[in-house]
Formats: sequence, C-alpha cells, structure tokens
Amino acid sequence: MDRIGTALRGENPTVLRRLTSGFAVIGDVQFLPRYSVLLVDEPDVQRLSDLP
Repeated sequence: MDRIGTALRGENPTVLRRLTSGFAVIGDVQFLPRYSVLLVDEPDVQRLSDLP
C-alpha cells in the first residue's frame, strides 16, 4: 500500500492530521492505546533527525 500517496490524495483512513513534516496517522497495530506514527512526505528523510 502507498501510505504517503493515499494520504496526499485524501484516501488514507488512518490519517489523523496533516502536519508540516508529513502526516500523523493511527498505528496499524495498537500495542498501546492511541498509538500514532508520523509518515514523512519528503523522500530524502530516513529518520526524524533528518527533518529541519
């Protein structure tokens, strides 16, 4: 599944909110209640420390 592409098109149901650096989404597996992740929409960013 193309998570970033579907988020950009508004088709990803796990998106909570669009952020400056990407998308806050609900985690696929909820090990912890209300678990979320950041999907970065910049292809060159591989880790959080790469963000401005």
